[in-house]
Amino acid sequence: MLNDLKKQTIIKFSYSLKLTVACLILLAILTTWGTIYQADNGLYAAKAKFFTSWFFLAGGFIPLPGAALVLSVLFLNLISSMIFRIGLRLKNIGNLLTHLGILILLIGGFFTFLFSQESVLMLKEGEKSSWSNSYHAWELSVWKDVQGIRHFSSISFNDLDKDEKINFPDFPISIRVKEAFRNASAFRDRERSVSADMLNASGIVSIDKKNTDPEPEANIPGLVLFSEDLKKDILLYGGENIHTSAEIKGDIYNFLLRKLRKKLPLELGLLDFRIKKYPGSEIVKSYESTVEIRHDDLKREVIISMNKPLRYKEYTFFQSRYQITPAGVEYSIFAIVKNSGRLLPYISSIVVFIGMLIHFIIMLFRRKKEDSSLQKGN
Repeated sequence: MLNDLKKQTIIKFSYSLKLTVACLILLAILTTWGTIYQADNGLYAAKAKFFTSWFFLAGGFIPLPGAALVLSVLFLNLISSMIFRIGLRLKNIGNLLTHLGILILLIGGFFTFLFSQESVLMLKEGEKSSWSNSYHAWELSVWKDVQGIRHFSSISFNDLDKDEKINFPDFPISIRVKEAFRNASAFRDRERSVSADMLNASGIVSIDKKNTDPEPEANIPGLVLFSEDLKKDILLYGGENIHTSAEIKGDIYNFLLRKLRKKLPLELGLLDFRIKKYPGSEIVKSYESTVEIRHDDLKREVIISMNKPLRYKEYTFFQSRYQITPAGVEYSIFAIVKNSGRLLPYISSIVVFIGMLIHFIIMLFRRKKEDSSLQKGN
């Protein structure tokens, strides 16, 4: 008897409207708190602490629920409401569809959180590419040219550990990691040249470890590799824009520490970039890019502007920002989001609308039926 009472209490609490309201209030507090926190600590730190966490410590010692936990509880609360409070009956189809639409929206949020990928592509007029770069993930890229064909091999920086031996399946070279810093400072000493036992293309002679920045995009990694074939160190720094080359076993190998590249489902070429300014001022009003997209037999021109992204399959290309070099060269910068669940919010809105429409129609017929019964009774 006591166990049955406990079960009933738990079930009633699971579909309680008070629990729903408490979750919504907590989400509002977390959103406000996270927005304020972001101003001093950055977007990534705020996201990690408030929105993607299950718990966080307020003031360093008070445990509070993160948005991930609150949304999970809200998800279970909605399911419980559909089963126990509304009931899986045809006459409640309107309410059931409305709740189902909200569930689909929450599922879309979790799907985006778990599987979405973000990257960036920077092009100047006339350039085209089918690769984008990660915002904060890095890779060690090694390549060599054989009869005009470039052969690549890449390893994620996160997979590189000190004293680890790197095996390149396609390259017969032996490389060992001496140092791997997620955030580093690079130094050039004008009074001495690069040591004969060290290779670096831009004159860097040493790197020092720095504290990891809470904003991943601010971290620039450094890497020291030891070539067992050459008996020399190869020093690489993420802030370099040129590769370091070495002749190993008769072939020229090129080494570069760069942002992790992601293959796109199409080739994007920048045909024209335009900036619009307010009349009589240098204040930018808007900017847009005319691009050409190619994939198999597909070839067409599209305009991507600040409020008009390009959507292709599960990818969305946003006009993020631009950059103008001192020489006057204009670069257009696109933010690219791969989100296989991007249609779920639209599906959710449609289901909620249909559910509310059905609910109001049913309520209208019920009211008319009640009014008719009252008139007959009088």
